[in-house]
Formats: sequence, C-alpha cells, structure tokens
Amino acid sequence: MMKAISAIFLTIALALMVPFSANANLITNGSFEDPDIPTGTWQVLNSIPGWATSFGPGIEIQDHVAGSPYAGNQHVELDSHANSGMIQTAITTFQGQQYTLSFAYSPRPGVAATSNGIELYFDNVLIDSFTASGIGLGDTAWSIRSYTLTATRTSSLLEFRAVGSNDSLGGYLDDVKFDVSAVPEPCTLLLFGSGLVGLIFGFKRKLKK
Repeated sequence: MMKAISAIFLTIALALMVPFSANANLITNGSFEDPDIPTGTWQVLNSIPGWATSFGPGIEIQDHVAGSPYAGNQHVELDSHANSGMIQTAITTFQGQQYTLSFAYSPRPGVAATSNGIELYFDNVLIDSFTASGIGLGDTAWSIRSYTLTATRTSSLLEFRAVGSNDSLGGYLDDVKFDVSAVPEPCTLLLFGSGLVGLIFGFKRKLKK
C-alpha cells in the first residue's frame, strides 16, 4: 500500500514539473522590431538580434515602405537585393515534444506570385513552401500560417528562405511565434493534484481500518 502512495506522490511531482503555460514564445525578435530603423526606410543587414543570414545578400527590414507590418512597426522581406534566407539557431527544445509555430505572411503588394515564394525549414527539414499574388493589392494582405512541429533535438533551428524570381521583390514575414503545444493550464493541474490528494486520504483511511 505504501508503494501505491509513493507512486501517487511521484505522479504529482512529475505533473508539477510540466510548464504552466504554453504561451511563452521561444523565438527571439519574432516581430523584427530590433534594430529599430527610421519610419519610411529599409535596411539590408547580415544579421539582426536572434537571426542570421543563411544565404544571399542579407535580411531586409522594412518600416512602412511598401506595405504595413502585421505587428509593431517593422517586418522582413526575404528577397532583399536577391533571394536570401534567415535562420534562428539554438532554440531550446525537448526532443519528442510538440511545438506550435505560427507567423504572419503577406505577398509584396503589386508583385506576382512567382516572386513571393517562401520555404520553411525546421531542423534542416523542408516543412512547407508557399506563395501568393500581390497583384492588385494597395497594401499588405496578411494571413496567419500555423504548424505543429516535433523537436528532434534539444537545440532546434528555424529557417525561412526566399524562392522564386530573384528580383529583390519578395514575400513578407512578421510576428513569428514558437511555443509548446498542448500544455495543461494551471487550473487543470490544480484539479489533477486535488484528485490525487483525495486518493491519498482514501488510502490512509483504508490503512487505519
């Protein structure tokens, strides 16, 4: 009987070790607000906080130049002077844990779908390739893309690559978020723990009889 009680205490301890919230974004600078560039300008940089150029001329940050951002004041265009890629490495993950990746995507206004393509890679594996036409748009047309991904290592990599016409005009990205999927909320854990405590008292009553 004591072994059963010990097992219950162990279960409670393991449950409490689970993170309380699934809302902690593991991405650094996912909204591309750093560095802060002057409104109405754009810059191509080899790296920005959290992100490095994986190939091509660099990462282009725009601040209200050719379309409005989805969040904050800035967004990224991956086809800077030419097709480029950006990567974030050393994202702390747990092997086998599922994560939710979401981000905002928009074609560049006035640009055909052949120039707006983007590829998504996770841990060096191609996850998706997508594009949209910006012909006829007077401003950005943001849509949210979401994926459930399973980590294969304890330090994961996330990469976006511009694909299509190599003409310095390409798709936009903003508000990149990456967090744990399906984590119990604190109230759920509390109810779970309360139920187990009840079982413990039940076992104790039986032992006294």
